[in-house]
Amino acid sequence: SSEWPPLSSHDPDSRLVSRLQGPSPAARPTGPRRRRCAAVPALSSRAPGLGASSSLRLLSAFGGGGGDRFPERLAGARARRASQVTPLERGAPHQGTHALSASPEPEIRGTWRAELRWRRPAMSTARLSSTFTSSFKAPSRKPRAPRLAALAAATERVRAGTLSRQDAHHLFDELLSQAATVPVRTLNNFLAALARAPPSAACGDGPALAVTLFNRMSRGAGARVVSPTLCTYSILMDCCCRAGRPDLVVAFFGHLLRLGLRLEVISFSNLLKGLCQAKRTNEAVDLLLHRTPELDCVPNVFSYSIVINGCFKEGEVDKACNLFHGMIQLGVQPNVVIYTSIIDALSKCGAMDKAEVVFRQMVDKGIGPDVMTCTSLIHGYSISGRWKAAVRVFKEMISLGVVPNAVMWNSFMDSLCKHRRTKEARVIFDSMAAKGQKPDTVSYSIMLNGYVKEGCFDDMTGLFNSMLQNGVVPNHHIFNILINAYAKRGLMDEAMHMFEVMRQQGVNPDVVDYLVVIDSLCKMGRMDAALDKFNQMVNQGVSPNIVVYRCLVLGSCSHGDFVKAKELISEAVNRGLCSNSAFFYPVINDLCKEGKVKEAQDMFDFIVGIGQQPDVIMYTSLMDGYCLVGKVEEALRVLDAMKSAGLQPDAITYGILLNGYCKIGRITDGLSLFMEMSLSGVKPTTIMYNIILDGLFCSGRTVSAKEKFDTMIESGIPVGIDTYNIVLSGLCKNNCTDEAIELFKKLRAMNVKIDVITLNTMISAMFKTRRIEEAKDLFATISAIGLVPSVVTYILMITNFIKEGLLAEADDMFLAMEKAGCAPNSSLLNQVVRVLLEKGAAVQAATYLAKIDAKHLSLEASTVSLIISLFSRKGELWEHVKLLPVKYQPPEMFD
Repeated sequence: SSEWPPLSSHDPDSRLVSRLQGPSPAARPTGPRRRRCAAVPALSSRAPGLGASSSLRLLSAFGGGGGDRFPERLAGARARRASQVTPLERGAPHQGTHALSASPEPEIRGTWRAELRWRRPAMSTARLSSTFTSSFKAPSRKPRAPRLAALAAATERVRAGTLSRQDAHHLFDELLSQAATVPVRTLNNFLAALARAPPSAACGDGPALAVTLFNRMSRGAGARVVSPTLCTYSILMDCCCRAGRPDLVVAFFGHLLRLGLRLEVISFSNLLKGLCQAKRTNEAVDLLLHRTPELDCVPNVFSYSIVINGCFKEGEVDKACNLFHGMIQLGVQPNVVIYTSIIDALSKCGAMDKAEVVFRQMVDKGIGPDVMTCTSLIHGYSISGRWKAAVRVFKEMISLGVVPNAVMWNSFMDSLCKHRRTKEARVIFDSMAAKGQKPDTVSYSIMLNGYVKEGCFDDMTGLFNSMLQNGVVPNHHIFNILINAYAKRGLMDEAMHMFEVMRQQGVNPDVVDYLVVIDSLCKMGRMDAALDKFNQMVNQGVSPNIVVYRCLVLGSCSHGDFVKAKELISEAVNRGLCSNSAFFYPVINDLCKEGKVKEAQDMFDFIVGIGQQPDVIMYTSLMDGYCLVGKVEEALRVLDAMKSAGLQPDAITYGILLNGYCKIGRITDGLSLFMEMSLSGVKPTTIMYNIILDGLFCSGRTVSAKEKFDTMIESGIPVGIDTYNIVLSGLCKNNCTDEAIELFKKLRAMNVKIDVITLNTMISAMFKTRRIEEAKDLFATISAIGLVPSVVTYILMITNFIKEGLLAEADDMFLAMEKAGCAPNSSLLNQVVRVLLEKGAAVQAATYLAKIDAKHLSLEASTVSLIISLFSRKGELWEHVKLLPVKYQPPEMFD
């Protein structure tokens, strides 16, 4: 401002300057900041020369066909531009000032601003004025100083967050109404300030406003007011990225090329940023690697950083890594930001060895890692369970002088707690204060959650008390953790007490806190206490939401209080919380799953009676309830009611009805319904075919089942392993074992991914056809292909070994099962005992009976019946009765 004469109160532009300077800083409004809108209606690509399509055609010159002639056209444009420049403009310094960064990282922004800082020689005020004079001269030189001062004042107001959109447009009205040229450097400063301005009460979107104002100046008479430079377009391109309109970046870039402006790395980097933001990373990579010579521009480390980050955001990890290695080969040295991006992406992919190599390369090149680098590496090692490596990196970080921040501490502790290593996490937590980092509420919440997951309630309580003693005020999240922990453990008195502690700490319980307690009370059957807490919540001014009402309604229905449930439903409807069936569906579904279909029908009728319109999901749920209890005719009645209400059944509806028919053996009716469904336009699904196939095989209609399976394949219906398992099992059950084996071989040849159920079916088939060795080979295959034998697998192997008289192999298989960590259950042990008794192996049977006793399991009725039959006085094994544990010996032994 010292370069210009002082303002006079009589000057015609003094009022504008005063208005733009605004009130004193103390009097400026500091309203709440608003989030920048994604949509930018102020941005327009309709300005002359800014058409996106024309710019894309221009880019195609160097992005596709015609690229060979692009340098000639660029040189011609520059020559035309030079012919239009006045002598004064030729003597001006290189255009460009205060261009914005093309990277979101603060480090990059600072460096790029330094690179683009205006370099001007010392000159007098008169010389500086003539430098920025356009060929369009103003009639009088006096008004120029106030206009420049007005624009400078507006720039300061932008930085202070007090310039409104209306003031900005009024300023440009004044500028456009006069013929004098606006110094481009001053304009660039103003646009750059808008680009960097965070959302404020005065202006919610500075970047969008900058583009809108420029568009005004680029049309009609405004084109005489300013001659935009490369720096101007760089700023505008960055504005488009910040405003969420990367499509306009290409338009501005095309315009600056048509003007013949010499391209610099900043503008090129902004173009890359726009392409990456528009998810056109492939084009950005092509420009970066192959088109820079034609553009006469050498990309730098920040250009590569933009594209590498763009690849990561689109999940192209390999492409980003290749670009990283390529930039090194081209002599562009990565900085800490790029190294950190690579390490973070590799860590998230679990490629910790590769991340470690990059980290070592970074340190060896003398580039010191920052806290984000170390955090990424530590987090990667933590989530992969490599705790020693994580600790090693942490210690190395300290030795390198990197000071951990709260995010790194919390991330490390969170990973430990999630893997139930709370003790190690507590050591980290206690060392935070010693390292100068005071634990915050996030740190405490992580540790409290860890203690809750491991059931360490004493440690949880102690840490919470320590939190209060250290002056850390707990928030709602902390109290939610504690209330939820006590409630789930059934310690309702402690959970209730936390409400009092909350109020003492100045935290009022919210609906989530009440919901946790109410839900736990409902599940415990303490409905009176739950309703009392509900009334307390309402009295405290906390409005219940739909989840609270649903919880109370479900609790009331579960405990048979349907009158109260209906009352709560009516209240929720009156509050406007039940706008769709999402509230009612769980009520009907839960009752049906519990077998209370009559009550579900009554509740369904009540819901209709209060004016609510059930949807297909509710009707289908009620039909499912009837099918579960074998009342398919009632389910069909509900189907008719649904059609009468104007609703059409979907695939799930038909699937439930088909399953209902098949479960009660009415496969013919099921096939008729299947045909009706196809005629009504509902396309059969894989699940429907599975139901029909299973029903046909269970009814012994093997030929029909195979025909239906062939039809399924010919119709293009997806056939998964579940379908194949049904067919294989059905063939085996209907004595078509050879066909099952042939189909299994075909599946292996087709590389179909089989599961343990498939192998269990085939192991059973092999034993059934006395192919013992092949059964053993299939068992070995389970582990070989990365699967884990189930309890059913071991039952098949052990019981069939016993049937074949291979008792020693059966015992070895049982020991292998226990060694593999697969705990034998009651079903397995009972089956083994029965098979041994049927084979007359009393000694071995007694051994397994002792195992049942040791594991505190109970005998099944069929096992007890067999023991009584075989070990009675007239039984075949009476002479071995003393081998049985005393508790299993028949009563006549003690007569």
